[in-house]
Amino acid sequence: MLGAIFVLALGLRLYGAGTREIWYDDAFSFFLAKQSLGQIVSGTAADTMPPLYYFLLHYWMKFGESLFVLRLFGVLLSLATLAVVIDLGRRLAGIEAGLWAGLIVAVAPFQIYHAQELRMYTLLGLAQVSYIWFFVRLQQREDGASVVWLWVGLIFTGVMAMYSHNLAVFGLILPDIYLVLKRAWKELRKLAVAQVLVLGLAAPWLVMIPGQIDKIQAAFWTIRPGLVEVMQAILQAHIFLPLEGAVMIAGALLSIWCIVLVAIETWKQRKTPGVGLLSLLTLGLPILLFTASYAMRPIFVPRGLILSMLTYAILAGWIITLRWKKSIGPFLAAAFIGAALISLPAYYSFSGFPRSQFKAATEYLRETTAVGDLILHDNKLSYFPSHYYDPELPQEFLPDEPGSQNDTYALASQTAMQLFPAESLAQAINGKATVRFVVFSRAIEEYRDIGAVEHPIMAQLDDDGFTLSGHEIFGDLEIYTYQR
Repeated sequence: MLGAIFVLALGLRLYGAGTREIWYDDAFSFFLAKQSLGQIVSGTAADTMPPLYYFLLHYWMKFGESLFVLRLFGVLLSLATLAVVIDLGRRLAGIEAGLWAGLIVAVAPFQIYHAQELRMYTLLGLAQVSYIWFFVRLQQREDGASVVWLWVGLIFTGVMAMYSHNLAVFGLILPDIYLVLKRAWKELRKLAVAQVLVLGLAAPWLVMIPGQIDKIQAAFWTIRPGLVEVMQAILQAHIFLPLEGAVMIAGALLSIWCIVLVAIETWKQRKTPGVGLLSLLTLGLPILLFTASYAMRPIFVPRGLILSMLTYAILAGWIITLRWKKSIGPFLAAAFIGAALISLPAYYSFSGFPRSQFKAATEYLRETTAVGDLILHDNKLSYFPSHYYDPELPQEFLPDEPGSQNDTYALASQTAMQLFPAESLAQAINGKATVRFVVFSRAIEEYRDIGAVEHPIMAQLDDDGFTLSGHEIFGDLEIYTYQR
């Protein structure tokens, strides 16, 4: 069964890895990781994330820069995470529980999504769950057993997490809360010493965080969480979003069935050793991020809950094992696997914003663009993926409105990647006879919703003597051709 789980996980993570559309964040990671380590540091310092993932991707790109090769790195990280989850489940609840947890993680759309994404979240999940693995090993050690390597491993994975994501600290303090609840003060002191070392080793990056917080305060649009955001996080632990119609209804019902049944059975087993720790790991992180979202800045995002998603799978695997002979176990297993499988087709076929049909649009632009033409993107969100697919095309993109929530592409990041927006529309189109304007359908709709006759860039092109001569649509991505 162990081999079958890994084969299944590998197959689901490799399927479509070379063809699934990229989006702005993927392309941002690619272009930043291509730079020198010093440029990566300056680029990330001006952004919102630590540099470890970009460092690792930088060296991984020595194997190639195709989408399949790039995504294979995340797939391998995801498989390593799967191995740690299975062994953590084995140590806390037995091998059967570990295997069921592994099967749930193997088919989970949330885990597959992040395995194929060129972002740091799978690295974060691996670091955090490995940190918990070392903590559990320290708690379960036999008297007289050597523990030095366990402490070294805990410190190493803690530092790894801190250099992976700025929200990592919320997952790292959960063991402290567990020891406080147990009143295990001696163990808490030892853990605190180790965490001081983690903070010391992470200090070179921690000094960058205040500036990143200022940027997050000024830009980005994460809202304070409410019931809708909590429900979205619960659904994403079981299914891929967005879904439509009957599949959405079925996926939501199965998700609710899973979460309610796990909660009820966990409460019944609350005095069983190990259940308290898993429950804290599963619920503690969402509660901390939810609370911090009201005390500081909205940071409650499902991708920040990747550790909780993994420990939730272990908890579910435990319940499946305990209740197998009473039919609850088989029904729960079927609900988890069924919810994942009915939503995976939508995941693999999704081609809407922000993962629009950039490849097809870029191929069209390559075939129709002549020397002297200009491809002008409404913003960076369509430019970056198109520039990845064909860096030789004459493409430019318009800058974000200064101070707006979309103004997230810092000058230092631009300098590090040498990818700058046009100074202005007038500068971009100066001397051009043909302009192909690339814009998302939703941007046009948003302007219409506020009463505008057409997109302001298109209106300006009309005023500057251009005439619309062509219009092509690629899903929710539109290309308008203008002739002077």
